[in-house]
Amino acid sequence: MIPSQAGTTVIEAGLMGRNAVSNDINPLSRILCEPRFSPPDINCVKERLDRINLEKNLSGDIDLSMFYEKETESEIVSLKNYLFERKESGEEDNTDRWIRMVATNRLTGHSSGFFSVYTLPPNQAVSPRSQIKINEKRNQTPEYRDTKKLILKKTRALLKRLTEAERENLKKAGKTAAFLQCDAGETKEIPQNSVSLTVTSPPFLDIVQYAGDNWLRCWFNSLDEREIGKKITMSKTLPEWTGVMQNVFHELFRITKPKGWVAFEVGEVRNGKVCLDEHVIPIGREAGFTCAGVLINEQDFTKTSNIWGISNKKNGTNTNRIVVFQK
Repeated sequence: MIPSQAGTTVIEAGLMGRNAVSNDINPLSRILCEPRFSPPDINCVKERLDRINLEKNLSGDIDLSMFYEKETESEIVSLKNYLFERKESGEEDNTDRWIRMVATNRLTGHSSGFFSVYTLPPNQAVSPRSQIKINEKRNQTPEYRDTKKLILKKTRALLKRLTEAERENLKKAGKTAAFLQCDAGETKEIPQNSVSLTVTSPPFLDIVQYAGDNWLRCWFNSLDEREIGKKITMSKTLPEWTGVMQNVFHELFRITKPKGWVAFEVGEVRNGKVCLDEHVIPIGREAGFTCAGVLINEQDFTKTSNIWGISNKKNGTNTNRIVVFQK
């Protein structure tokens, strides 16, 4: 079993044919991960999209004109309403959930493959005010994007990558996969001594605004990002953060099998002055684990970091540090 607070880990577990347990306090994780365990036939997705009536001249309950052309926005609102009604009525099925997942991932991005005008990569949604500034700086205005066409295009790309063996592994893993929304320090639904490997990464103090980054995805999925944000650990001080991690490691020790493993990814914060792995190691040992080592990966920053004005080896998180523990 591989419990995870990040979607990519649980999907990888499924591709490998492992029994998978995902745990993330943010419900978006399940929306983005669970459908991948039931990959649909491309024709089923096309037929479902053809049946969805995308109304004209609809607008959202918030101003989205800086992100979307008027007709595109109307299509997005129509799709949002359709998915909400299907879920509320109990009629939502695997095809609907797949369309929801793909559409959520296509809301904003930095290429014509997304619904929006050029903006940050899809894992961060800038504020409307910041997007207006981006539009002014780039002298750009939102152009029409065919949402059904883009959903189908992305679906085709995702399904094309899967081998038959991977499809079978995902379907098999999906039958037993669990998607939890628990505090990582209290995962009662996971039995004691049941997990062979945990791969996870906690919030790095208060340097990333998880709820703020996902406000647009939350809006599309009718979720309250403020309520979600209240549940996410955003420690302002190192002692506060280590206190939370102590509870997490005691719970990890409870669920881990004897000889089982935990891969705990952290980084350095406060402009490199604080290396969180140095604080995690004694916490893990106190919980009962043995530290097998630390994997340090020095990384070059991506487009996202460059947009924020961060340069390599100067600001931000310059390394991934994976602390490996064994019970």
